[in-house]
Amino acid sequence: MVRTRRLLEAAVALFFLIPLGISAQAPKGPLARFTPEQQKILLAGEPVFEYKKTAGTSDQGQGQAMIVINAGADECFKIFRRLDEQREYFPRKTRSEAIKEEGGRVWLRNEFDFYVAKVEYTSVYTIDPAARRFDFEMDKSYPHSINESAGYFLFEPIDATHTLFTYAATRLDTGAKVPAFVQQYITSRDLPAQAVNVKKRIESGGKWKDK
Repeated sequence: MVRTRRLLEAAVALFFLIPLGISAQAPKGPLARFTPEQQKILLAGEPVFEYKKTAGTSDQGQGQAMIVINAGADECFKIFRRLDEQREYFPRKTRSEAIKEEGGRVWLRNEFDFYVAKVEYTSVYTIDPAARRFDFEMDKSYPHSINESAGYFLFEPIDATHTLFTYAATRLDTGAKVPAFVQQYITSRDLPAQAVNVKKRIESGGKWKDK
């Protein structure tokens, strides 16, 4: 019975390969690590979200959102590399200014408007073109209204025209100055929303705006 159910789930997942133009075979590469249910969601063009609460805390945790982008990984990297354009398509982001760049790292000044609170801080992006990965963490030497922010953006090739995008928040602590629900909103709602917007931005050739 279990074997039959798994075969049916795999068949349903493969059904969604055709609309995305992915070869109708058992998912390989980055898609192979997902469950059949998650593959079904990803292959339908929707985000998969995962969250793990940090032990010993009430409101801190790690979250990540994944989505399939209909573009090659190199094209994804090239468009996303324009970090100071994030304000045009990241939800609630009102500023993304590259204030310094050296040694493969970019310092980006960020501002977000959550209506009841504004969040401001500077991130250092360490860019790995070969892995198509952007690791970021907050530079506390600059003014900041939160305690901690770190994570990464990753583009993994599925085939020549499809890429798995991951946005992970590995450390996030908004602190006492920002309402606790803002942190919960960021980890549970903003990560999937930003993954969707990155998909729209890249699939439009870098033209789509969330404004």
